[in-house]
Amino acid sequence: MEVTAPNSVAKDFDQLVILLERNHRCVLRLVRKLSSYKYEPRNYECFIQLRDLRNGFQKLGQDQMKLFDRMQHREVSLKTAEMDVNLLFGRFRELERDTAAYITEAQNC
Repeated sequence: MEVTAPNSVAKDFDQLVILLERNHRCVLRLVRKLSSYKYEPRNYECFIQLRDLRNGFQKLGQDQMKLFDRMQHREVSLKTAEMDVNLLFGRFRELERDTAAYITEAQNC
């Protein structure tokens, strides 16, 4: 059994916080990109897709901020925080894929 020093746990938490902050900046960047007039929906289908993407990014951003606050106040264990961060990254990748599909479709309209 390996014993971890408090400093290494703090270091791991700090690394997770940094990863979460970077990912949050990427979320904000994609939201700004979707808000550009260049990608405005031109038909009903694109409008619905854009609405779903915006709602997905909004929910993801809220969940990231909640986890960030819980991590800052040490209300969550390291293992739970790692699992939550990985789940959020998975949701981000899915939204990123959907955004790429929307942008491709919006340019072809």
